[in-house]
Amino acid sequence: MHDKEAIDMMQRCKQEIVSLRKQIDYLQPRAEAYEKISQVLNLLPRQGIGMGEDLVSTLDKRIRETEQILANPAENNVV
Repeated sequence: MHDKEAIDMMQRCKQEIVSLRKQIDYLQPRAEAYEKISQVLNLLPRQGIGMGEDLVSTLDKRIRETEQILANPAENNVV
């Protein structure tokens, strides 16, 4: 790489860094506002979302049913 190419590349890099810093300066207050709004919204009650069936309750129910079947094999045709 020649000195002229290196200088051109460094100038482009510098311009890119300066440009990105300006974008950050522009977006920073918006990002902070977004964070504050998100924090406030998390404090507000939310509309409930449907809960699926509780796995523990389902397993407990199946265990009781199976234990009952095993306890009374003649009644449940279990051999």
